[in-house]
Amino acid sequence: MASGKNNTPDFDLYRPSEEHDMLRETVRALAEAKIAPFAAAVDEEGRFPQEALDALVAADLHAVHVP
Repeated sequence: MASGKNNTPDFDLYRPSEEHDMLRETVRALAEAKIAPFAAAVDEEGRFPQEALDALVAADLHAVHVP
């Protein structure tokens, strides 16, 4: 067995694609800017996070599971 994750030929099979990394960065930025500021209020009020849905819809990320 090769030592170190970068020395194994199979490691690339498990590495996220560039597209995956870009999506991840986009979602993280959106969550930090548009969703996180409302998270405490949503939790305290026990309500549906409409701000989160609005932000996801505006960024066209509300149905990423649909091709």
